[in-house]
This record gives sequence, structure tokens and C-alpha cells, in this order.
Amino acid sequence: MDAEHIEGPDGLRISLPRDDEYRTCSVCGGDCEPEPNVVEGFGVRVAFVCPEHGAQSMVDPFSDLR
Repeated sequence: MDAEHIEGPDGLRISLPRDDEYRTCSVCGGDCEPEPNVVEGFGVRVAFVCPEHGAQSMVDPFSDLR
């Protein structure tokens, strides 16, 4: 995924996708709702979920730091 990097709090580098395709439902083309997900040992990820068709993608904003 092509990403843009921005400076976050305390010098933390945050990666953001350059387009919105990651949050579009592959079935209906609708905009998916972000749902934060925290898993101990794996960090924070954001799932994008279509209310009608379920989870569509998972974004890890800190993947380049792992």
C-alpha cells in the first residue's frame, strides 16, 4: 500500500494510505466504518467494516515501525 507519512505526537511517525480504496466495500461500493482494534503484542489496527457486508480491510498505521 502506498502511504504518506506524517509526524504524530512525541515524534511518532504515522502512515496514512494515499487513497480511500482501503475503506470502500468490495461488494456494494459503499463507505466502510472504521473500527479500532487493539491486540496485545500486535498493537493498533483499524478495521473498515461495511454495515451490510462485514469487514473489508485492516490498516496498520504503524506497520513500517515493526
